[in-house]
Amino acid sequence: MDRAGATFWTRRRRGWVAGGLTALVLAAAVAVEYQRIGGHDREALVLLRSPQDEARKLGAWLVAREHAPAALQYIADTLDKQSETDAAVRESFVYALGRAGDPRFTEHAARVVREDPDAYARQAAWVAAARLDAARFRALAAEIPPQPDPWDQLGRACAWLELGDLRGLDTLLDAAVAEDEQQRRVAALALYRGVAPLLEAAGRWPIQYVVHEGQPWPAEVVAEVRRRAAELDLTALAADTRRHVAKAALVRRNVWRLHHTRDRLAAYLFRR
Repeated sequence: MDRAGATFWTRRRRGWVAGGLTALVLAAAVAVEYQRIGGHDREALVLLRSPQDEARKLGAWLVAREHAPAALQYIADTLDKQSETDAAVRESFVYALGRAGDPRFTEHAARVVREDPDAYARQAAWVAAARLDAARFRALAAEIPPQPDPWDQLGRACAWLELGDLRGLDTLLDAAVAEDEQQRRVAALALYRGVAPLLEAAGRWPIQYVVHEGQPWPAEVVAEVRRRAAELDLTALAADTRRHVAKAALVRRNVWRLHHTRDRLAAYLFRR
């Protein structure tokens, strides 16, 4: 073989090697991604199918946190079949659907609003419907008359607040000082996320008080927030600041994901 031919075949072999390495790298990347997604689905499905109520709730929270499409569909199917007997688990199921952000799951949440016998599950379904599809939530709210149960009222108020609508503010403030501790927690969380930022943006948050996400508010804080909110046009303020609040929430979410990914990588790389 002459030199030109040898050079040709050498280059050809190098090309094959480079192409093969590229294919291996791509295949490995696909496999890692498949394992990541599949792993979340598998882990969540094991929990969701557990006979233990707490395990099924953990599965729903895992689905809410991670992209697990098969597990999400399992949750939606379970709600449709009405085969989940524990109301707290059903509440966690509709919460997971709401966090999915996929409008295809709106009707599943709406079915819980219409048919679930437990008001605690229904309140979560109201919020999920608002998160999944604002227009269909509004139609649902027009379809179903307000109910006397405090949980239904609280669910509607939280759902409207998700859309920047303050029509349920008095309901939230009343629930924040209710006798039921869980209602106080739900109301305080909604106020923390949807009302406190508006007061802060207007420079009207009472700086002498410190509140924490997920914790009930003292009665004096609720009373002061009620007084200050009455002095402001919070609806107009919400319309002006909503897109900025949404961007800030996205930044906080991405920061959490980065920290979570860092911790998982550190655990994987340095595990003994």
